Amino acid sequence: MENNDNKLEMIKIGCFGESSVGKTCFARKYVKCESEFDLSTVGVEYFITNKTLSDGKKYKIKIYDTAGQERYRSLCLGTIRGCDGIILMYDITRKNTFDLISQWIENINQLKENCPLVIVGNKCDLEDKRKVTKEEGLEIAKNYKTVYFDSSAKQGINVENTFEELINRIIHNINLEKEKNVNIKLEKGKKNKQKKRGKFC
Repeated sequence: MENNDNKLEMIKIGCFGESSVGKTCFARKYVKCESEFDLSTVGVEYFITNKTLSDGKKYKIKIYDTAGQERYRSLCLGTIRGCDGIILMYDITRKNTFDLISQWIENINQLKENCPLVIVGNKCDLEDKRKVTKEEGLEIAKNYKTVYFDSSAKQGINVENTFEELINRIIHNINLEKEKNVNIKLEKGKKNKQKKRGKFC
C-alpha cells in the first residue's frame, strides 16, 4: 500500500542562533521527541513531523537543527537557501547571544531575501537569570518587521505558537507566489491571443 504521507507538501524550517541557546530542545519539543538529549548539534541535523495546520491541510514539516559553533557556520548558513522559513533564537540569560541577532539576520538576508522569520528568546523559565528583557526582544523584532516570542523549550512555553506563527507566514508566502505565477500565465495567455489575432488583421 502506498504511503500517502509521501505525497504531503513539505515545509522546511531552519532553527538558527548561537551555540547552546536551545534550538535542539525547541525542535524536539515541537515534534514530541521527549527523550533526554544533552549533546551539542554537530553540523546540521533534522527532524520531521506531520501536522494538520490552520488551513485544514496536512503538511510534512522538516526542521533543520543547526549547530551554533563558529566552525560549523558556513555549513549551517548554506542550509538557509533551502528553508521556507526561519526561527532565529537567542538565550535570554546570555546577552551576547542576543547581541548577535542582527548579524544573523544580515547573513540570512544576504542568502535569501524575504524569507519569513520569527525571533525567539528562549529559556524564559530561568527568569531570575534573565539578562535580556522581553521589551528588548519585542523591539528588535519590530525593527526587522517580524514577531517575537518569549519561550521555554524545556517547559514547552510558546513552542507551538512560534511554529504556528512561522508556518502561517510561510503558507501566506507560498499562496502569494502561486497567485503571482497564475497571473503571469494569464498575462502571457492574453498576449499570445493578441499576437494570434494580429496575424489575421
